[in-house]
Amino acid sequence: MKYILLFALFAAPFCLIAQAGLSGQVTDTDGAPLSFATIFVKETGSGATTNEEGRYEIRLQPGSYTLVFQFLGYETASREVRVGSRFEQLNVSLKPQALQLEEVEVVDGEENPAYTVMRKAIAKASYHRQQLSSYTAEVYIKGTGRLLKAPALLRSTMEEEGIDSSFAFTTESVSEIAYEHPGVFRERVISVYSTGNDNSTSPAAFINGSFYEPEIGEAVSPLSPRAFAYYRFEHAGFFLDRGFGVNKIKVIPRSPGDRVFEGEIYIIEDLWSIYSLDMQTQRSGFTVDINQVYAPVEAKAWLPVSHQFEAVGSVLGFIFEYKYLATVSGYDITLNPDLDVTFTVIDEDLEPEPATRAPGKSPQERLELGQELSRKELRKLMREYEKEARKEQDEPEVVEERYYEIDSTAYRKDADYWAEVRPVPLTPIEVRSYARLDSLSEAKDSIAGLDSLELEGNDFGLGFVGGLIGGSSYKLGEGQVFAHSALWSRTLFNQVEGFSLHTDLSYALNRGNTRFSATATPRYAFGRKALTGKGELGLSYGGNGQHRTALEGGRYVHRYNGEQAIDFFFNTYVNLFTDRNFIRIFEKDYLKLSHRHTLHDNWSIDVSAEWARRYRLENITRQVWVNYDDRSYASNTPQSLELISSAEGLPETERAMIVQAAVEARPWQKYRAYNGERQPIAGTSPTLTLRYRQGLSGVFDSQTDYALLEAGVKQQIDIGARGRLDFRVDAGLFLHDRYAGFADYRHFAANQLNLTLAAGTESYRLLPYYIASTRDRYLSAAVQYQFRKLLATQFSRVQMLGIKENVFADYLITPSFGSYYEVGYSLDNVLRLFRIELAFSFDEQGYRDWGILMGVATGISTGSDGSFSLTVQ
Repeated sequence: MKYILLFALFAAPFCLIAQAGLSGQVTDTDGAPLSFATIFVKETGSGATTNEEGRYEIRLQPGSYTLVFQFLGYETASREVRVGSRFEQLNVSLKPQALQLEEVEVVDGEENPAYTVMRKAIAKASYHRQQLSSYTAEVYIKGTGRLLKAPALLRSTMEEEGIDSSFAFTTESVSEIAYEHPGVFRERVISVYSTGNDNSTSPAAFINGSFYEPEIGEAVSPLSPRAFAYYRFEHAGFFLDRGFGVNKIKVIPRSPGDRVFEGEIYIIEDLWSIYSLDMQTQRSGFTVDINQVYAPVEAKAWLPVSHQFEAVGSVLGFIFEYKYLATVSGYDITLNPDLDVTFTVIDEDLEPEPATRAPGKSPQERLELGQELSRKELRKLMREYEKEARKEQDEPEVVEERYYEIDSTAYRKDADYWAEVRPVPLTPIEVRSYARLDSLSEAKDSIAGLDSLELEGNDFGLGFVGGLIGGSSYKLGEGQVFAHSALWSRTLFNQVEGFSLHTDLSYALNRGNTRFSATATPRYAFGRKALTGKGELGLSYGGNGQHRTALEGGRYVHRYNGEQAIDFFFNTYVNLFTDRNFIRIFEKDYLKLSHRHTLHDNWSIDVSAEWARRYRLENITRQVWVNYDDRSYASNTPQSLELISSAEGLPETERAMIVQAAVEARPWQKYRAYNGERQPIAGTSPTLTLRYRQGLSGVFDSQTDYALLEAGVKQQIDIGARGRLDFRVDAGLFLHDRYAGFADYRHFAANQLNLTLAAGTESYRLLPYYIASTRDRYLSAAVQYQFRKLLATQFSRVQMLGIKENVFADYLITPSFGSYYEVGYSLDNVLRLFRIELAFSFDEQGYRDWGILMGVATGISTGSDGSFSLTVQ
């Protein structure tokens, strides 16, 4: 039902208030309404649009105005009007645009003239990005969504709940926006009337972005410097509008699908700026149509005044349609004084070099004089200018800063307010939806707030008992929360404890940037009849919890290979239903002090010291729910080549004093800042790690005596729209090894299940648990490449489902295990949830094994204590 209720939004009835302005309908010459036509008021710099029925309303103060009516494919029409003290009626009919084709005739064997237009527009894109020093404006956004089709099994249930495609669920907002060069955006939401989930179809990436950028909305812009590698262009015509020549260019992807656009872009002659565009792209399995109309806020600066978006896609058999409309009004711009010049761009492929026309002048001088520049010279100048502008910033590694706030009265606006500010009249279907949602909101409010103690959690509809099973959190006061974790996912089974039950009881106190937490985790093993537990005290401080100190201890069960093993939750299924056991467990009494310190967001230092007494555990049960005659639980002793050959084996008990230090660095990390908090941009820097771990002999009777030094590098790199590369390399060696318990070995993320939780370079697919664990030297490497198109994704219908294809290779070598290889292929994002992999493994003797594995595409997170959660993004 999550997907059925995606569009549940608040609304309220509206009414019209008689004020001064204009209203009417925009149609074509046959009287057919032109939906979402743009109306631009020159005197106010304001934009408005018609609704789906071609109707519009513009509120204006009394006076004289020039209104410009635009619709792609039709001639622009201007109307001089005088507004009095009431609404005036103004209907406008637009003529189809007459394109001049004879001026752009394509001669056989010669280049299509679209290419010289696009070369100049691409060369000038960086100029247009930096043309403004600042601007302010007001943005109105309306989004509507409808469920077009549902799985047949759920249709009757939905009809009973009154959910069908006859209602459009609408959200509206009005924001004040501001921009400062080179990358500071501010948004203040002054009114909003919405609730619900947009199913990741928000047009914010396109409204806040720009087609002058190399990428917008994760797709390659037709004005990207790399555009010719992704697109073909055709000249479809030329026309005049308000004294400007406009080229209509068809944008044709060389390989259709995700992360590229298809459609038409209109480029203004000589200015080489965008006049308007009508594009389509694929995004996460949705088809997204984008229509933007620009207007000359100043003669040199054409800026978008209306955005129209439509997204249609399917999620688990539900077909949704989303429509968004955004209008920008009240532009107040300041041109960049360094770039407030008029100059000519020439295409050096077809025209003489500028030096032959302006001898003795440098490109910078010719720019300042408004003379000719080649495309190459212009691009170089703009790169240098942008680089210098970044250097002048206080934090040059922050490529974009965004500040977002919601006014305290934003949710309190009444219907009269919305009737006054709404630049697009509601359609009848939206009016009905508002009335219905308003009644739902009133019903919800009538039963809310019955308890002074706020409870949040999953009660499965069973009240207190459900909250106990599903986990809950309680607000105890300002900044104070008590919580207990779900019991259903912490009822576990393994061959050493039988069934066990545990929960996390936690308390958190937040004061500004400081957070204190206390967690107790009692655990009862029914098979052993043993009560154990652990506890932790933590203190986080600094912006966004940059630094953390924790003290942890108790008696608890652990896996020998820590986080790099089968999870406790899935081990329960493996034991009871497949009659196998892969997990190996020991118990320890321990006390651990750790600290993490973050420096400038891209350097972190982790140090810890732990004393522990470890206990070997044995199997105590053979219980299964599905019995296989040819299977039996294996011993709890790990099957490791080095352990088998070691004289020590697994002792009954051992004492260990372990100190660790790790440094992690992302030296070239770039960031986006959101309300002052820096957020790293994935893939902008490799992650480098250096780790040292030592067992200290004789400290508190410790027996461990070894030293391990490790180094690693990993990164995810987007290769444009063509794909994504992930790689990881780790290497290490024990500097000395006089005594190391098996828990101290270097373990590797192995897998022997047909279900794998790790993805990409995080884990081996077919490597047996513990077999390669070492206390010697090692080298581990993995690489994965995600193709935009490979085999199945050559078919557009497969791409529409959001499916990705990967190939991967893994490698491991240790002295005792030798060389080990894996290669494979996977389909990712199947049904938006799953990943299917085919893997083959090899060693020094040749072919070793193969397997088909099922994974979760969007992530299953599991804790070391067996907690389990599924996250669908």
